[in-house]
Amino acid sequence: MFSDIFGPSTRARFTPDGGLAVLLKNGTGATSSKGTLVTASQDVDLAVVLQTNAFDTFGVMYESGVPDGAWCWVVVSGLAQVLYADGAGATRGNVCISDAADGRASDIDNFGLGLPAADTHFKEIGHVLEPKSSGTNVLAYINLHFN
Repeated sequence: MFSDIFGPSTRARFTPDGGLAVLLKNGTGATSSKGTLVTASQDVDLAVVLQTNAFDTFGVMYESGVPDGAWCWVVVSGLAQVLYADGAGATRGNVCISDAADGRASDIDNFGLGLPAADTHFKEIGHVLEPKSSGTNVLAYINLHFN
């Protein structure tokens, strides 16, 4: 399932999709859902919780079905499938941002040569690499780089 191109590690792996994943505890209070945006737990060491503040996202759940409290892979850089807010579609070339919905994303027009407002800049989690129609539980490939 994972690549060990830099040698064996129990905490970090490259996913088959091309993302760098780290092993953390699922502290979301629920079974994991692939593509969910997460942030650091303030209560449990080495754990992640759903992002509830669009400015604190640092990773994406790699797989579905991991029980709460169990170890899970979280993609922190590179390519990952990201879960979009229901009703939002993905536009290739746009900037992917943390959405107001817990653990979900959306995207906005690319800034081009302009500078985004600071609040928008710190919601940015990457760039959209494929178009997806709006729907429910839509996953889109994003090249991650958290601000």
